[in-house]
Amino acid sequence: MTSDLVSLADASQLLGVSSERVRQLVVAGDLPGVRFGNAWAVPRDAVAARRQVSNRRGRPLGERRAWQAIGSGDVDLSNVSRYRNRGVVERYSMSAADAAYLVSDLGAVESGIAGAVFHGELLQAEGAEIDLYVSRQVHVRLRSVVAAVADPLGSVVLRVVSDHGWPDVEALAARSDDGRLVAAAAAVALDLMDSGDARHWVAAESLVEAHG
Repeated sequence: MTSDLVSLADASQLLGVSSERVRQLVVAGDLPGVRFGNAWAVPRDAVAARRQVSNRRGRPLGERRAWQAIGSGDVDLSNVSRYRNRGVVERYSMSAADAAYLVSDLGAVESGIAGAVFHGELLQAEGAEIDLYVSRQVHVRLRSVVAAVADPLGSVVLRVVSDHGWPDVEALAARSDDGRLVAAAAAVALDLMDSGDARHWVAAESLVEAHG
């Protein structure tokens, strides 16, 4: 039996979603899971079946087309993996001050909880995970400008966008009163769906309804 099980990390690679999203599916009962202490595993055949369903609902959009859909506000939160090419997810440990520097001086675009709050959602931003979009150019020189350590459990999520696609991110971003760039509401909604907190999923749906 155990030979037919895969870890959440392996399932996430097969499905093209985050490990946290796979955990959400298991907890919600949308994907069968087996618990071993604090770890979960899922049947390989169940992952394959869900992947076939996802493929029938449309292959993942390319980066530019994903951002075009985000720009229109027409995104399907039940099929988040379709928009996964909007940015390559990299996690880091870094100080809040360094993350703020990426926004204020290097043009990173805020998303996640901070982005949702900007767009009018009543979520608690203080102490929350930091979620930013950055260009590939900025990501390449990241460690030369801030003290960042690659960490799969890090609280800073960077969504790296190609230099070719970056103008789309900037064009769709809103600007706060203090000059910060904030991702389009649909992008923020998609990013919130990676959270393990159901309140964030509700906020994501609200964002799409309000800004779609």
